[in-house]
Amino acid sequence: MRQVSAPLRWPTENGLNPRLFRRGLWWRKIGERFRMRRASYESFGPSHAPLKLLPLPVQPGRKTFELSPALNHILAEIQRELGYQSGQEEFRSNAELEHLIHTIAARLGFELSSYERDLVLNQIESESKPFGILQELVDDPRISDIIVSDWSKVTIQIGRRNFATDIRFASPESYQNFLERLMQRAGTSCSTRHPIADGMIGAHARIHAVHDSLCDTGPYLTIRLNRFPSVTVGDLEKSGLAPKEIFSYLGGLIEIGRTVLIVGEVGTGKTTLARALAGAIPGDESILVIEDTPEIRLQHAHVRYVTTREENADSAGRISPSQCIRAGMRMAMNRIIFGEMRDAEAAEAFIDVCASGHSGLSTIHARSTLEAVARLELFLGRAQKGASKIVLIEQIATAVQAIVQVDICKYSGKRRIMEIREIGPVADGVLRQREIFRYEYSAESKPQWRVQNKLSAHKAQLESLDKPVCLGAFPAVLSEG
Repeated sequence: MRQVSAPLRWPTENGLNPRLFRRGLWWRKIGERFRMRRASYESFGPSHAPLKLLPLPVQPGRKTFELSPALNHILAEIQRELGYQSGQEEFRSNAELEHLIHTIAARLGFELSSYERDLVLNQIESESKPFGILQELVDDPRISDIIVSDWSKVTIQIGRRNFATDIRFASPESYQNFLERLMQRAGTSCSTRHPIADGMIGAHARIHAVHDSLCDTGPYLTIRLNRFPSVTVGDLEKSGLAPKEIFSYLGGLIEIGRTVLIVGEVGTGKTTLARALAGAIPGDESILVIEDTPEIRLQHAHVRYVTTREENADSAGRISPSQCIRAGMRMAMNRIIFGEMRDAEAAEAFIDVCASGHSGLSTIHARSTLEAVARLELFLGRAQKGASKIVLIEQIATAVQAIVQVDICKYSGKRRIMEIREIGPVADGVLRQREIFRYEYSAESKPQWRVQNKLSAHKAQLESLDKPVCLGAFPAVLSEG
């Protein structure tokens, strides 16, 4: 870099004039005073401070760098030229992109080296992928969640364990632009008016964003990846979720029209199991799927989908889960699949429609089957203030016939069906329950499922199916595969 004969006087005390900086005039002013061979700064200091070009590799061998302020400014101008702000970016060849980089750099008063040009080009190419620099994480089948806390911190979740990555965005502005494009693809937006947003991209990526007005750093972005675009019980059996005998039992319950509730913690595979079990619904029945974020898609001839809606900017237009459930009772449906019961209103509506004779399938957050019953009782108690405990548990007994718990085995790290419990009638003020299967595993033994009870309350209906399910014929211990 050539020496400057006289120090360049900054127009403000801290060295930057915001108006000139925004218009790019400040860069042109530098370019007029001297031609820069190295256009990437580590920092902006006083006029006499030396200027350095030091890309910041996060980890040896990784092609992820923190771009300098100068290259970030050039990158932002290129993105505007390509239409990134409006989401209408067009495909350009490498030669066209290199020419565009050279043109914009010259317009701003910079002369880039081949190394600097390649840095900008790599950033553009990575951001042009559907998930930008996060694409390699999306493509990794081991990863269930991608968590972005700010532009320089990206973590992943594998088997509900969190791991830091060395991936970072080029700048806060680059991250903000990426988030806006992603939310646009998901059909939603995240702003101060709507600081919490959810959306779906395709059938495999659920997007959740929290605006930086609510965050310490942020904005926060969480991408939940669905690794089974289409799933069957055979796929889950191969993955080790449970042996075929358990799936035949659950499929039999669904086929004969019993309501099944799937419980588990976050990321344990509740929705995936629900999608697979829905495949057992007879083809001549009508299904209504209700969700807040569309995740469940079924290969069925008679299925309809309804999505809840939050209020708009005028605080109007909200469609609650309970409204959708009650509307479903007028839609001539045989089965209702409700994505997740998150509050008292939704739980009461689902229990009500299932108690009225419609078969259902839903999920709820809980750590065990017993805790799921307690949560249902709590939700109903909130919705029906003043109702006695006996009234609440009678509603549960009428509506739900089986509860399935899924979790991640702490020894193997795999998702497993941990327990299946049948819900019986209320007798002497107590909700009768019968444990059917329980998962057992230790560091010394192989995973196995013990048949706790070979007498089902639905024995006659299960054994009368075209493919009879007979618990009495199952071995006492079931093994994986």
